[in-house]
Amino acid sequence: MGNILSSGASRPSHRSNGIEWQGNIRYYSYTSSGSFDSDLDDLQRHINNDTIQMVYLYKKPLSEMQWSNLLLYHVYVVFYTDTRYGRFWWSIEKNGEALILQMSKNLEDVRDRLEGDRRICLENSWYWKPQLIVQNSSLETFANLYNFIIVTDQVNITYNFSDENCKKFAKIVFDRIARTKTWKYVI
Repeated sequence: MGNILSSGASRPSHRSNGIEWQGNIRYYSYTSSGSFDSDLDDLQRHINNDTIQMVYLYKKPLSEMQWSNLLLYHVYVVFYTDTRYGRFWWSIEKNGEALILQMSKNLEDVRDRLEGDRRICLENSWYWKPQLIVQNSSLETFANLYNFIIVTDQVNITYNFSDENCKKFAKIVFDRIARTKTWKYVI
């Protein structure tokens, strides 16, 4: 898989507003205890063998101080695969640092958390929750999605708030793997 994939162990220890694009896919696999076990060989098996069954598009406010997420929001894709080992939930998204791929047996891990942290802190969760935008069935293979991301060079498209952002990436991914629907977001 080359060196575009990295396990969650390489997560930066702190974040600032001046983050530099890393040009990779950071992979996190949640265990039943909520910790990470980001085995890249296990990920390769999923890529080679899994078929995506359903795909969802979620949004959350960019800041918990916002009163509305009508214009400013972060978007990410959630999907699940059914395998002989059970159902696995996945999220994939673009932020200012990298593409982030997460896997868990629990939807809440990938929908409500990012790199182990809650997407929305507990004290504000009464007001903000990840909001479903659109969903659709899928028969796309994980291998086709992965190859599409590589062939379209998504890892080398540097994040830009105005156009090369989470919304554009989420639209590209959702529209690629959704069976009949597209997200009506205008890029």
